Amino acid sequence: MVELSNFKPQKEFFIGIDSDGTAFDSMTIKHTDSFIPMIFEVWGMEDKKQEICELEEFINLYSKLRGINRFPGLLLLFKELKKRGIFDRDLTAFDEFCNSKVKMSNASLVEFIKTHDDALLREVLEWSRGADELFSKGTESLKPFPSVAKALEKASEFADIVIVSSASAEGLKTDWERGGILKFVTCLCGQEAGSKKQQLKAAAYGNYASDKILMLGDALGDLEAARAVGAHFYPIIPKKENDCWDKFIAEGLDKFKDGSFAGAFEQSMIDEFDAGLPEYNL
Repeated sequence: MVELSNFKPQKEFFIGIDSDGTAFDSMTIKHTDSFIPMIFEVWGMEDKKQEICELEEFINLYSKLRGINRFPGLLLLFKELKKRGIFDRDLTAFDEFCNSKVKMSNASLVEFIKTHDDALLREVLEWSRGADELFSKGTESLKPFPSVAKALEKASEFADIVIVSSASAEGLKTDWERGGILKFVTCLCGQEAGSKKQQLKAAAYGNYASDKILMLGDALGDLEAARAVGAHFYPIIPKKENDCWDKFIAEGLDKFKDGSFAGAFEQSMIDEFDAGLPEYNL
């Protein structure tokens, strides 16, 4: 496996694969076992636990906002809770941070707090750091979805397999190695290599024929990244992940290889994907 800076095509086909929520069920763990518990740890509100859990999961996992950065996702949750009279805090500084042009991260929040000393922002940082600790512990024995290894083994026979992800490269390497699937990977791209669009453009655009580039993902951002470079897209649909991987093995890979992926097959999968993620309009 090579880094993006040293990547050169080895095969005729390219398959980019997102990690969180696509190869691993880590999106669910991130929210149900990390972000949500820390909400109650920092802000209480246990008397509204079911309502808050359902809202947080809808916004971040089961709507078209799936994959949204943690900070804007939390801000949307707070705004909805304020409408319902559950959360009564000043969101001005948090809103300003989320609408700033800085990269949304713990480090950027620390810098923002230096010039915007706000109690809620300090609590948000505590929440984020605590969630990272819970997530790290909760994913120590994380395994990929059952059919991922079989799919990658089959795909690697004719395609370069490239991880395209917004997670850190170090974390990706750990997860894929521990999951026994790093051996199928040609190149690993993490957040250090830029956005998913930037990663795909650097690794695939111009290096392969456009009809021989495919992206697999579980969020609309993955579809948008694929479209930005003219690539095909195969969705791993939330709550149907295992079925999607099995169908990819049974049909998708062969269709991609023989040139019949585009058209009815690809569109039917995208339509099902789109229908499974409703608009966020609470």
